[in-house]
Amino acid sequence: MSLILRISLILQTEDKSTGEKGVVSEKLTRELEQPYPLDEENIRYFRQAGFVKLKNVVPPKALEVYGAAIGELVEALNPMRGIPLEQRTTYKKAFIQITNLWQKSERVREFVFSRRLARIAAELMGTRGVRLYHDQALFKEPSGGFTPWHADQYYWPLASEKCCTVWIPLQATPLEMGPLAFAAASQHFEYGRDLEISEKSEALI
Repeated sequence: MSLILRISLILQTEDKSTGEKGVVSEKLTRELEQPYPLDEENIRYFRQAGFVKLKNVVPPKALEVYGAAIGELVEALNPMRGIPLEQRTTYKKAFIQITNLWQKSERVREFVFSRRLARIAAELMGTRGVRLYHDQALFKEPSGGFTPWHADQYYWPLASEKCCTVWIPLQATPLEMGPLAFAAASQHFEYGRDLEISEKSEALI
C-alpha cells in the first residue's frame, strides 16, 4: 500500500530576501537522500496525535538554498499581486498559495521528491512507499489575515486515509509570529470537516 504525501512550505514574508543562487551542491542533494533517524516514540506519537514535530530534518544550508528558489517562484507567480488585503476574502487574506511548484522548477522538484521526506512519511504511516498528491507554498504576508481553524483532508479526492502532509517552515518561526498549530487527535473527529476555511470554520471549530 502506498500513502499520499502532500508537502507544504510556509514562510512569513516580513522582508524580502533573494537568497543564494547557482548550482545546488552534491552535498546538499546527498544529505536529502539520507534516512532521517525516526524512533518508535515519533511513530507512536504521530499515530496517536495525528502529527509530530521533527527537528533538523532539512539541513540549514539546504533550507536556505531551496527556500530561496521557492520564494522566487512565489514572488513571480503571486496571484494576489496588486489586490489590497481589504478587498480579499478571509481565505485569501490568510496567505498567498501556489501549488505544484515542482512542475515549475527543477530545483524545487529535487527538494519535493527528496528520499528523506518520502521515507519519513512512509515510516510514519507504515507503508512501503509514497506518491505525491501535490506540493504547495503558503506565504504569510505582513499584516495579513489569520488562518482560521479548519480540516484539510476531507475534500481531497482520495478513498484512503493513508495520507499526510509534510509541513516545512522556511525560516525560524517563534510563537509571536504565529507558527502552525494542530488539534491533537482531531483526525478521529468528523465535526467541522465539511466547512470551508472561513470565519465560520474559525468560530465553530
